[in-house]
Amino acid sequence: MNLKGKSRYVFCIVLIVFIFSCYVVRLVDWQIVNGEVYRERANRSSIYRNKTDALRGEILDVNGVGFVENLTGYKILIDRFALPAEKENQTILDLIALLKLKNEPFIDELPIKLISGGQFEFVEGKEKEIKELKGKNRLNLNSYSTASECMEKLAKKYNCENFEPKIKRDIVSVKYNMDVNGYYDSMASSYIFADDISSELLMIVSEKFQDNQGVRIGLSAKRQPVNSDLAPHIIGSVGKISEEQYETFKDKGYSLADVVGKSGIESVMEEYLHGVAGEKKVEVAKDGSVLHTPNAKEAKPGNTIYLTIDSRLQKAANESLARAVRSSGQYDCVAGGVVALSVKDFSVLAAATYPSYDLAKLSEPGYYSQLVNDKTNPLFNRAFQGVFAPGSIFKPLVACGALEEGVLTPEDKVKCVGIYHYPGHNFTTKCLGVHGNADLNYAMAKSCNVYFSEVGRRLGIENMNLYSKKFGLGVKTGIELTETAGVLAGPEYSKSIGSRWSNLVTIKAAIGQSDNQFSPLQLATYVATIASGGNRYRTHLIRKITDYRRENIIMENNPDTPELIDTSGVSQEHLNMVKNAMRQVVLSGTATNFNNYIVPIAAKTGTAQNSGSDHTTFICFAPYENPEIAIGVVIEHGVKGMISKIVAKDIMDAYFGAK
Repeated sequence: MNLKGKSRYVFCIVLIVFIFSCYVVRLVDWQIVNGEVYRERANRSSIYRNKTDALRGEILDVNGVGFVENLTGYKILIDRFALPAEKENQTILDLIALLKLKNEPFIDELPIKLISGGQFEFVEGKEKEIKELKGKNRLNLNSYSTASECMEKLAKKYNCENFEPKIKRDIVSVKYNMDVNGYYDSMASSYIFADDISSELLMIVSEKFQDNQGVRIGLSAKRQPVNSDLAPHIIGSVGKISEEQYETFKDKGYSLADVVGKSGIESVMEEYLHGVAGEKKVEVAKDGSVLHTPNAKEAKPGNTIYLTIDSRLQKAANESLARAVRSSGQYDCVAGGVVALSVKDFSVLAAATYPSYDLAKLSEPGYYSQLVNDKTNPLFNRAFQGVFAPGSIFKPLVACGALEEGVLTPEDKVKCVGIYHYPGHNFTTKCLGVHGNADLNYAMAKSCNVYFSEVGRRLGIENMNLYSKKFGLGVKTGIELTETAGVLAGPEYSKSIGSRWSNLVTIKAAIGQSDNQFSPLQLATYVATIASGGNRYRTHLIRKITDYRRENIIMENNPDTPELIDTSGVSQEHLNMVKNAMRQVVLSGTATNFNNYIVPIAAKTGTAQNSGSDHTTFICFAPYENPEIAIGVVIEHGVKGMISKIVAKDIMDAYFGAK
């Protein structure tokens, strides 16, 4: 062994001896020198973990305007390490009396209520909570057990059997919720008795309970929806973690007291929004005094989510869609949806659903039940999940496929006499007019059913569906929220519903009828693909994710580098022919009310037959030469084509600064 090797060997031996010497010295100190001190301390104290909540991340629009923000407030906490078990019931009653005096609520989630005669019954609409209460992890009672039987077992468990029914129910409610939230676990330390209390109550509690160390005031971050009726289906809601969610998230540091996303962005971006809870260990003596507080683990707030939505455009879309539905004059016109996309990267600029709801009211008594029981289903996201027959707005797709497959040229003419007869069969399609010898531009402008029935027959259903998928119809767009894949008419779908497909029906599919059904999101994606020159990018809602202070970018969907999902398979030459035909719709066809608009527009109108009044649909992109925005509109049972066009115009007015 050379000298250098020997030096390394000696150094390692010395280092190991030194480390073990430190351990020995420490053990001697613990067990011999100060052994009695540490034994006495262990016998007269306990260690508790005091969890500190992490702020949930905020949700903003593309310009930083808030959708969901955090406001600082105050909460009343009960600390287990400082409140003797024999004082729990009286402390709870004192707090309840004080809050009722000031007309402020405590957290009360027991699914049992007191009725006349001192009897108990289950709260309607709380079936899930009732099942959990009776379950093996709680009371372990039969599923048919009554509310009174549950209360009897709870009162015995929480040592409040001798109280009158009203007081008994109050104590049980609080202590059961403590139990559910892990208050009685061996290392748990605190329970939120009331959240978001007033400043007046804060001062009163501080004064009244200054001698009771088991009650204290803590900081609270109240999650506040801003413009809470602007995009509720997209933003989504939060709620107390369920047992199923807890099993999923517990390994990530979640507790049974945590709030999690239940729908929308709040749910799908949970891992970014939640943050990491902090922890402070507290060593408490038998008499309740604090002996030692080791260094705390700081809470880490959740991240901030920037959406692609522009709240100004969203407001315009909401208001216009609501006006359109209300002004339709049709008894069955009660709903609709619209989506506006950036042609550059397929980011969602606005996405409105009508009817809608108010996120801020979800916590109000009876509001959620009212929404659930509303036959118009305001909780349903029609913009992303609703499916509707498209009608004639499907015709540009058919033209794209037919041109590319070589079964059509722009100069080809089809004679329209008001009705189309499928060659060799009696199967027919009616037209809304008599258009004579129509070419592509004229047929698109006048929305000639005869022309597009013949073109659809030539193209065939297989090719028609192939191009549909490339343009985003009949497939999911890739957006972050739940969406529908839609329906493409054809043999595959007919087989899935147990019916038989006939190729004769291809002519119906070619004009946007038969089984074709798409969402407003898909329609916007489809027209954006035409406008973009045939590139279909991933439709998306997230612009970027930053840390809570909005200083460092964690993830970003850069508009300059969008994610390509597919290409249309249609040449630029043929796409330009179809774009020009859509421009004729505005110049001389069914959308001439846009002829003198502040920027040139290309569009297609549609009327879709179905049970009840017809749907009215509309797609457009603008400006024509250098497209920036693409829009898809559906008014269920709206009949009048004008009202769907007005919705698109109002959004473009807001986008191009006409208003």
